[in-house]
Amino acid sequence: MKRISPKQRPSRHRRRLLVLQAALWVGLGAVAVRLQFVQAVFGPRLVSAADKTQVRTITVQAPRGSLLDAHGNPLAYDVQAYWVDIHVGRFADKQALAAALAGPLGTVQDTVAKTLAAGSTWVRWPHPVMETQRTQITQAIQKLAPTDDVGQDVTFTPTQERIYPNGDFASNTLGYVDATGRGQAGLELEYDNVLRGKDGKLQEEVEADGTPVVNSEQVIETPKPGDDVQLTLDSTIQGFVEHEMDNLVNQYHPDHAAIIVMNPKTGAILGIASRPSFDPNHYAQASPEALSTNWAVNTAFEPGSTFKVMVLAAALATGTITLNDTFTSGHLTVAGHQISDWNGRGWGVINFRQALEYSSNVGFATIALKLGWDKLLHYMQVFGYLNKTGVDLPAEASSIIFPPSERGPLQLATSGFGQGIAVTPLQQMAAIAAIANGGKLMRPYLAQAILDPTTGKPVRTFGPTVVNPQVVPPDVVKQVNDTLILDVSKGIDGQGYIPGYDVAGKTGTAQAVDPTTGRYYSNRFIVSFIGYAPGWDPQVEVYVTLYWPKTAASNQWGSTVATPAARDILKECLEYYHISPRPTNETPPKTAPQDPPAVTVQPGSAAYVETPNVKGMSLAQAKASLEKLGLRVSVSGSSTVQTQWPVAGVQVPKGSTVYLYAPIGHGHPIMPDLTGASMRDATNLLAAIGLSLEAVGDGYAVSQSIPPGTVVAPGTRVRVQFSPDVAGASSAGSGSGSAGSGVGNGTG
Repeated sequence: MKRISPKQRPSRHRRRLLVLQAALWVGLGAVAVRLQFVQAVFGPRLVSAADKTQVRTITVQAPRGSLLDAHGNPLAYDVQAYWVDIHVGRFADKQALAAALAGPLGTVQDTVAKTLAAGSTWVRWPHPVMETQRTQITQAIQKLAPTDDVGQDVTFTPTQERIYPNGDFASNTLGYVDATGRGQAGLELEYDNVLRGKDGKLQEEVEADGTPVVNSEQVIETPKPGDDVQLTLDSTIQGFVEHEMDNLVNQYHPDHAAIIVMNPKTGAILGIASRPSFDPNHYAQASPEALSTNWAVNTAFEPGSTFKVMVLAAALATGTITLNDTFTSGHLTVAGHQISDWNGRGWGVINFRQALEYSSNVGFATIALKLGWDKLLHYMQVFGYLNKTGVDLPAEASSIIFPPSERGPLQLATSGFGQGIAVTPLQQMAAIAAIANGGKLMRPYLAQAILDPTTGKPVRTFGPTVVNPQVVPPDVVKQVNDTLILDVSKGIDGQGYIPGYDVAGKTGTAQAVDPTTGRYYSNRFIVSFIGYAPGWDPQVEVYVTLYWPKTAASNQWGSTVATPAARDILKECLEYYHISPRPTNETPPKTAPQDPPAVTVQPGSAAYVETPNVKGMSLAQAKASLEKLGLRVSVSGSSTVQTQWPVAGVQVPKGSTVYLYAPIGHGHPIMPDLTGASMRDATNLLAAIGLSLEAVGDGYAVSQSIPPGTVVAPGTRVRVQFSPDVAGASSAGSGSGSAGSGVGNGTG
């Protein structure tokens, strides 16, 4: 065996290393050649494919939570809708395409053609479509489609459409939702974060021209629906409000108007409306003023004589006066300016109780001067006039008072009768509610619960909030309450009288301020009435106000314009709540003291009759007994009378309707024919037979969800459509102002 010397070993290792290196270089060369080949041969194809197909992410709008009334009826809700994208580049005959789509899109061919002409490839229809429209559009495209794959020609992207089933019903309060799904104005804005939910995401492949790749959609994040918000609004009471508001607007054409109905014990708002209003389903067609202004909330104006209630309470609480103290009415000179009573002559020497009953400006200027600025401002703070109420609505206005440099005796005197200062309707409601409920200043509110949309169970609840537990002592509350009742039953505000209910209230008529000059208009007034009932246990408070009712200047009074509407709403609410009047020997007020021009004879001052007890009678006997007294009769059933409304022993005007419930053998009520009935009558008729009303619209009944004569289970809810136009229908049963700098003489 030949031995290798140490000198020979390095040369062999070197040769092996060189061979290995050569092999590596050859391999790398082969890889480089292969890369060049792939790039040259397949590269253009891959680049072309990348240009043709891409992945895009689409936001899927979450269903927005519903706005529900106090009984769970929807006032605003979302429905599934779709954005429609049309590949116009695939259709040679654009007019034929427009003609085919006009019907499903609910418009005319020319409108569709103009939209289609806006693009050369894909064009989006500007309004979402419903599920039924989606089917119709697909069918129309299939008839014209150049390919068998409709998805190449039209796509539908999921979205949500907000529906307001009652049109402009409470629209200023509900607000609206814009095209992006965001709440704008009203409760839609106030609770936007709660209602909006969380949007989802969808991915799909699309070709270079935007054409989706069929069956490439993939949900990567499921949308989470928003929570529902249940309100204190009662649709029936809101219907009363809307009906009276429409009557006022049609008769007087005011620049602005507002009506609020509230539970004075809790602060829960039961009904609220402003004018001008709008239809949130078509908000783009509304005026900017209607969209941005809720006159019940966003504006402060001079209250006039309704402010006298707080001034009287402050004076009694401080011992500044007593109700029996006297003064000389007619005229009062303050700082060289004469303040006069609204009738120009006064009533001679009267006491301060009569000052409220007659709405004497001189009397309340006298009280304010006795109080002084410090005490007046203190009680304005106590009654909530110097702070926002905190209502759950956006852009609530603040009150306006004289700055310290302008708080002289003249400004103090005019503030005493509600001129020169400005407050909001909600501040008025909260302050008067404190008299109605025994002394508690409550925060007005609209949302009572946040609900889980899947279970309907509360996520969060809201209740009454006491802002001030006792604004004035209980004995002062009683004195003011009793005086307000006398004002309606014996004083100048007799238009608000409802027999047996002890209505407490006060009118206001204030001169409007010209915002350009700061001086008062000579012919423009803000008229109002605020009151509550029943006086012994107030359940309902109402405020009606109009800015510049277009009527004869001599007739622009709160008592003649605002009070009748407030009275009717109070009456409807009391009947709706089945609060029976107390038997009374009083007669309605015929005229006001010393014949002031602000009051006319009350329409209801015709003959009143006492309802007899007809329970246990046959229908024929009961009907004969009631008709003999000049009363109308509405009947449900066919046997012995079990229930009557109103109850026996109360005074009602002749011609009023008495509802009788005479159940058949199995005890289930029979559905009556409501055609032509007012909302009030329909509510009472259904309540009398154990059913409940779901009102849609306002005015008079034109259709109902349950046909007349149907036997229904007790407690069934009946959906009734109301309309102001009842031609041919048969009867069922009863047939932003600012405080002014001048001296204004507000009136009662």
